Amino acid sequence: MNSLKSGESGIWWHEDNKGPLEKIPFFKQFGSMKFSKVRMDENMRPHLNDGIEIHFIESGKYDWVIEDKSVEMLPDDLSVTAPWHWNGSPAGKMDMGQINWIILKPEKFSQSEPLDLGLWTSLTYTFQMRLGEMIAHEKGIVIRKAKAFQKYFDGIRHELLAQRPCYDIIVVNLLENLLIELHRHLSSRQLKMNEDGSFIKTLEEMVFEDLTEKWPVETLAEKFGMGKTKFTEKVKRLTGYPPNSYIINLKIEKAKDLLREDPSCNLSEVAYHCGFSSLQHFTTTFSQRTGATPGRFQHGNI
Repeated sequence: MNSLKSGESGIWWHEDNKGPLEKIPFFKQFGSMKFSKVRMDENMRPHLNDGIEIHFIESGKYDWVIEDKSVEMLPDDLSVTAPWHWNGSPAGKMDMGQINWIILKPEKFSQSEPLDLGLWTSLTYTFQMRLGEMIAHEKGIVIRKAKAFQKYFDGIRHELLAQRPCYDIIVVNLLENLLIELHRHLSSRQLKMNEDGSFIKTLEEMVFEDLTEKWPVETLAEKFGMGKTKFTEKVKRLTGYPPNSYIINLKIEKAKDLLREDPSCNLSEVAYHCGFSSLQHFTTTFSQRTGATPGRFQHGNI
């Protein structure tokens, strides 16, 4: 174990300080560090590793960046990144708290090669390939309230510290169970994302079918078999807007398309076609949502 600096406690094994990882070569790193005061560490700035990085926040708050996305990591949050995903602290700052991490070195895994963990695991190739696809699909994965994963980090840490007979076998078992838990969670999340995408697509198709329709929220909710409150909450969660405001956005997007397609088109006709009660209403709403009047937008696209 490497020497700890003031304000640090915990363990960190890596390529220059393998310790118990000598018997587990597919573990590139394992760390479990507690910081009692803020400190700067250049090693924690955004970086690439030739492995899958899994971080679990046990306590504290960490400002993180994954690819080009800023992320606030809170207690019980889990992050997963592929070898080609930049991740780390933008300022190289480790805040007070406890963070655990694993860097797992696959036999193969790149943007052109499916995940192959290597001969150490009994997980099927189909399982590995699917897990790799889900990790690669997103620019870094953050799972909120992932308390269920803590037991795997605790178990691995305990086995690596104790180094009792056959600890490496136990660690393999714990890691496989962690990956199975991750696969299940990502599969459920992907299914939910597909369902949400289908919901929004259906809503958009319904509105675009007749933009002149008033579409009361109650009517839309009924068509989706929901109550008004549940429907409103779902639309707002998926789009960031309440239903009426989102429908206005769709009307504005359609108007922009029409203005691009025919720069000489009549603005009153565009207003009517997109379901606005008058040219004045259309102009006011368009200006509020785009920062330009329909006429200026039309002129800018000629």
